[in-house]
Amino acid sequence: MGQKYEYDLWTATWGHGESTSKIQKELNKRGGKGWELVGMTRDESPTDVHEEEVVLFVFKRNKK
Repeated sequence: MGQKYEYDLWTATWGHGESTSKIQKELNKRGGKGWELVGMTRDESPTDVHEEEVVLFVFKRNKK
């Protein structure tokens, strides 16, 4: 039987030019708990009028 994984999603927003230190802190926290960042995407809606970026982070780790 092959390795099994569990997945977690996290969405972060921040304003253009704003520090990304809070995002980095969260990524390091998750990494310390065994989560590996395996993908990310940002909202690229053509009708996006927000002043903030919205990013979805996808993590996985070995299922216990």
